[in-house]
Amino acid sequence: MKLSGESHGKSRNGSLSDDMQKVAELFHVELQYVDGRQRVRHATPDTLLPVLQALDPSLNADSDFSKEFHRSVQAPWGELIEPVLLYFPQTRQPITFFLNLPDFDCPAESISVECCFVSEQGRARVFRQIGSSCRFGERLLIVGQSYVRMEVLLPYKPALGYYDLHIRVGLADRILSGHSLVVSAPKKCYQPTSSKKRWGVGLQLYSIRSRDNWGCGDFGDLRKIIYVAGKAWKADTIGLQPLHAATPGLASPYSPSSRLFWNPLYLDLKKIEELRASASLLRHVRSGKFQKTVKALRESSFVQYEKVWQQKLPILAAMYRSFRLNHLKPMTRRGRAFSRFVEKGGKALARFCIFQALHEYFKGTVWKKWPQAFHHPESQAVWDFHERHIVRVQFYLYVQWLCELQLKELGRTTQRSGLALGLYYDLPVGIHPDGADAWAFQDQLAQGISVGAPPDSFNLLGQSWGLLSPSPLLMRRHGYRFWRETLWHNMQHAGVLRIDHALGLFRMFWVPDGKTGQDGVYVRTYVDEILAVLALESVRNKVMVVGEDLGTVTPAIRQKLDEAGLLSYRLLFFERQEHGAFQEPSRFPSQALVAATTHDLPTLCGYWAGRDMEVKERAGLYPHHDDLQRDRMERNQDRSRLWEALMRHGLVPRSEYPDKLSLVEIQALYQYLARTPCQLLMIQLEDILAELETPNLPGAPDSAYPSWRIKLTKPLDDWLRCPDILRFAKVLRQARA
Repeated sequence: MKLSGESHGKSRNGSLSDDMQKVAELFHVELQYVDGRQRVRHATPDTLLPVLQALDPSLNADSDFSKEFHRSVQAPWGELIEPVLLYFPQTRQPITFFLNLPDFDCPAESISVECCFVSEQGRARVFRQIGSSCRFGERLLIVGQSYVRMEVLLPYKPALGYYDLHIRVGLADRILSGHSLVVSAPKKCYQPTSSKKRWGVGLQLYSIRSRDNWGCGDFGDLRKIIYVAGKAWKADTIGLQPLHAATPGLASPYSPSSRLFWNPLYLDLKKIEELRASASLLRHVRSGKFQKTVKALRESSFVQYEKVWQQKLPILAAMYRSFRLNHLKPMTRRGRAFSRFVEKGGKALARFCIFQALHEYFKGTVWKKWPQAFHHPESQAVWDFHERHIVRVQFYLYVQWLCELQLKELGRTTQRSGLALGLYYDLPVGIHPDGADAWAFQDQLAQGISVGAPPDSFNLLGQSWGLLSPSPLLMRRHGYRFWRETLWHNMQHAGVLRIDHALGLFRMFWVPDGKTGQDGVYVRTYVDEILAVLALESVRNKVMVVGEDLGTVTPAIRQKLDEAGLLSYRLLFFERQEHGAFQEPSRFPSQALVAATTHDLPTLCGYWAGRDMEVKERAGLYPHHDDLQRDRMERNQDRSRLWEALMRHGLVPRSEYPDKLSLVEIQALYQYLARTPCQLLMIQLEDILAELETPNLPGAPDSAYPSWRIKLTKPLDDWLRCPDILRFAKVLRQARA
């Protein structure tokens, strides 16, 4: 700021200047927050400036924040209409909105307003009014310019959906025009009509061992699990880790290249027509050499993603050549189905597959290191590449089509097997900066920022996840196109969708590049608009939504999620009474999912044994030795408290708690949760199998813990119809009823 010579937004004592604070508040940046350790943390100029630059790239260290504040105050009034309008048909009221007009001298009768609503199907409805039929607010003086706000009320009640609203205002000798996205949405996300309490099993698909997969759990394994879970266990859903396209070199499914498209590593190649019809390919996969390689990958304790993909990629390429020759050129029924898929996928699918081909062409180099001409998906160089390499781009389209076909078939399998809620999908919180979405939707993402979490008792250093966050301002300006596409793609095959880190619907914790999780600030979103889009997609697709609302959640946020129809996400370990005892089952909310643990927390056996503390100590995740000692003391207390709760409910005999959990005690813990009124109970497969290792240990380097690569110790066929697990399922089914 240039008042008093403070050009960098700092006061002379190094704190934030008044004008920099004002700009931050206009941009919905919170200047202080309370972290998970109840410590108040304040934004600093070094943290705040890159956050403001991510929201408005025109800002820099030399910006005059006094002028920027005035510009930011005036900017919304310079727009005829808000970029997004919400309408709720349940109100049964005509649609109403406001227009911002420059002050004028002409009579209201001379003002003309034309409103054209265009539906998603292209149908247009046009309404015309004169100014005298509208209501005018007070005239306001904004930074030297006078404005008046006009309220327009139309005899129109749009049905659920998205509408492009085009506005033309005739004002004396001037014509003003504007555009808005109208979201006509339900008040709540989809909820099944049945009040029955449901339950399901959560698993990490990659971790499945079987004699049929090629070293990584696949859709063929999932098909078997779905059938037994529905027919024999009488479960209601199967929960999956994100199945999205992976970022090369990364194992975490929560750092995807794209949240819209699928990871072909999970394809069950044996079920694909082109393989079954090719004698040469069948000879190859049945050869001794190939089977020896696959056997070694199956028997490995860890998933070797790259090696598994090296086996699948050349076979997929050969299958595509066969498909192109036998189905695309003669345009058979199968070829026509592929063409319809490509057309329906539109620009988003095309961009993703072009990115895949470019990434391969540039030999795996991250996209920001490609030649400058290829940095934007709409560049001429990119479209020239598309024309020259259409066959390779089409290969990646074919691969996504195969994923789509197998996911559809899995959906039909859930119906045939009786899984009432179908499959439970997981939507990661962020986008990896090296991935396809970061390239394709860069105009809606915050640059130079990583999303993360503030310090808390789980991680005293805070977290920077290395993931990009959508910019609230840019997302809104683009009519939430990225958010709408993301939800639509993820809800096509799901019955339940979990929103990872649902607090991000309200605000995101932004950490500037090069900073740590202790240096972030919160940036608020336009939460009503985000929730309206979510509710609309949920109801359209009949998909229940779970909001993972762990962490520093205010009562107001919980209430807002509840009113929007999302299930809260309640974990046994975190639900406590004031004195630290575990919460009574009857005190859990009904509009919730309940679970004992998650992929980021220890398994029940690992928790009981303190396995997580051993690994965290080895990984250097305890800043002070006292932190480890405190955790050990608290864990001893918690084991005692949990055992007391189980004894109080008659689920275990009155005795000292055991040193090690057996399936009997694990069953008792889940019976405790089954007695809650929560709509959905999820059981981790790792717990049913008494696994010690957790899928993921956040913050631990690969050298300390192989997160997202650990396989289950028991093969699929050994546990799928195991009598002990059948009894476990029967007990839980009765407890839920």
